[in-house]
Amino acid sequence: MNKRNDTLLFPGGKCKALTLSYDDGVRQDRRLVEILNRYGLTATFNISFGLFGVEERGVSSDPNVDVSKLEQQEALALYAGHEIAGHCLRHANLTGLGAPAAMYEILEDKKQLEHLAGRPLRSFAYPYGAFDPQVQLLLELAGYQSARTTRSTYGFDLPQNLLVWDPTCHHRDPRLMELVETFCRQQPRFFRPWLFYLWGHAYEFDQHHNWQVMEDFARFVSAFADQIWFASNGDISDYLLAWKQLQYSADGRMIRNPSALALWLQAEGQVHCIQPGQILTL
Repeated sequence: MNKRNDTLLFPGGKCKALTLSYDDGVRQDRRLVEILNRYGLTATFNISFGLFGVEERGVSSDPNVDVSKLEQQEALALYAGHEIAGHCLRHANLTGLGAPAAMYEILEDKKQLEHLAGRPLRSFAYPYGAFDPQVQLLLELAGYQSARTTRSTYGFDLPQNLLVWDPTCHHRDPRLMELVETFCRQQPRFFRPWLFYLWGHAYEFDQHHNWQVMEDFARFVSAFADQIWFASNGDISDYLLAWKQLQYSADGRMIRNPSALALWLQAEGQVHCIQPGQILTL
């Protein structure tokens, strides 16, 4: 087989994807979802089931900001078209618990959210960004595909470990628009697709009086919709895991897609879509 670099492409043959992740299921998600829906963006919302409907005010820098949580049925309706994901039952620091208590926090939250959403949960966000190898293992045993940290990469590489998924940056990062302009206006090199991952908490927009940040971000990236796949965390992890299942013949000329997803790739300078169960012959 001649040397060949097959490149992962996203649905539609796009070489870029963008995802967002917002935590805690707070009332400010109402305004956030309205912005996302208006510009055609897709997000993952990480929920602690045990905190639904809790009335609460105050964060470390502002005792007056409202951090009250949505009620269950409103959250279900609000997040339609987006992804509901886990955040453990009562937003505990899982590294500070023993394995039995941590597993209860993870599994009870997952079970209750799955009953609410009507589908298995795929994605998780570590409360407080705290994780260790034991917590990663518990998430894997619970059936999670991915888990987001709070560590900024300031880059666009695909995650090497979906259970330690570092985002590009937080929405309050001063480099946000610089990064997103690079992401949108430049093209990936060296046979690598790009992924932009933004995260935060919607109450922070009230806290810092900066809703315009999200408005400007959403408006800017939406202008590049023909080049970017806007997807949830779960959609992206599903796609990456399916892509890894592609089966190659010994000479590399035949590629079989055993998954249930249509998968895109570039090979020998051509863009190909391999349907579920299809064998592509080059």
